[in-house]
Amino acid sequence: MDEKIGPEKEQKLQNENRQDEVQLEDDQLEYSFMQETIKDEAGGKSKIRDDIWRTVGLGLIFGIVASFSFCAVKPWMESKFQKDPQTVTIPDEEEDEDTAEEEAEEPVVQQVLDENSFRQIQQSLTNIATEAEKSVVEVVGVTGGQEWMTESYDNTNSISGLIVADNGRELLIFGKNSVSKDGKEIHVIFPDGAVCPATMKKQDASLGFGIYAVSRSEIPESTWTQIKTATLGSSSTAKKGETVIVLGKSFGYTASMGFGIMSSNKNTVDNADGRYHLVCTDIAAAENGTGVIVNLNGEVIGLIDQSISEGDSMNLVTGYGISDLKSIIECLSNGQAVPYIGIRGLDITDDIEAQGIPKGVYVREVEPDSPAMAAGIQSGDVITSIGDTSVTTLSAYHSALLEEKSGNKIKLKGQRQGAGGYVDIEFNVTIGSNE
Repeated sequence: MDEKIGPEKEQKLQNENRQDEVQLEDDQLEYSFMQETIKDEAGGKSKIRDDIWRTVGLGLIFGIVASFSFCAVKPWMESKFQKDPQTVTIPDEEEDEDTAEEEAEEPVVQQVLDENSFRQIQQSLTNIATEAEKSVVEVVGVTGGQEWMTESYDNTNSISGLIVADNGRELLIFGKNSVSKDGKEIHVIFPDGAVCPATMKKQDASLGFGIYAVSRSEIPESTWTQIKTATLGSSSTAKKGETVIVLGKSFGYTASMGFGIMSSNKNTVDNADGRYHLVCTDIAAAENGTGVIVNLNGEVIGLIDQSISEGDSMNLVTGYGISDLKSIIECLSNGQAVPYIGIRGLDITDDIEAQGIPKGVYVREVEPDSPAMAAGIQSGDVITSIGDTSVTTLSAYHSALLEEKSGNKIKLKGQRQGAGGYVDIEFNVTIGSNE
């Protein structure tokens, strides 16, 4: 017998069935979520591991490619993106205090010298010379097709050069400009035998010297330990009779070394716009010798140039005093032309002034096609000022000129002899250069 279910009870059963279905759906969703999470977690670990190995592999490949690429483009990068060269500054000479009285008061110690003493002296001189040689190089001019590396020492178109500065980009070498005139190529041979290409950075044709430049990137690492920048001394304070050392190509062949004394530093040679003191020695020399003169402190006090010698003195080592060259070296090292007007002059001494010639720089000669000639300066004129600087000696005139720049327009004041005596005159000069 079937039991009838009332409306209320039927409604209650339907509600319970609905709740069971909802609960079942919720449980299925919960378990489904848990299963998916577990599956993703297992797959994620494998994926991460694969990603790690893939990253390591790619990094290794990138590193190898980057290394080879860097080695390949490094020379090009260095040549294209070199830093700006540093300004070269040659320190001014310090005035030595007069110590003559102190030296006179020192007692004289008598020493007995024997052959061992001579050996010690000779070894000491050799040690000084060997250290100073690190600043001396050979500059060779090649005229094309010339087997210059196999030529004999006296036929090679070469001169001795002096390492004077390192501007951070180039090594700068001071020497005679003769090898650059006919040479299509210029090479520098360093003390360790390394050969590097060079260029003429700047020159002064009037003096006959120039600055040769060697790119730092061209110089082998091993060579840097064998070279150094020269220490420039003072030729103006050097004394006659002091021991000197000559290095370079003073005897006609490279890497020569000689010892002697300075016989004089009072002789001078006139050049355009200046007068230069000479360092003369008693050391034999070749007619075309070049090189440097060094004192016992290892300082360079002279640049050898046998072309300035005359007569019998050509057989003895002679050079320009370094004190008169320092401003020239600094100017050329910074790529600047040496200021040039073209006057050869002389000082007005008291005896000459007594004859009615005014104090100043007497113009003995005006160089052809020079700024001085273009401005109307004549032989016999007396220059009394250059720009705002009064000058009474050729040395003062030369120093004032070196403070100017090539291309500047300045005013020179002077006096010229007329019918009634000397009268004031002015010249407007455009400073040139003699390259």
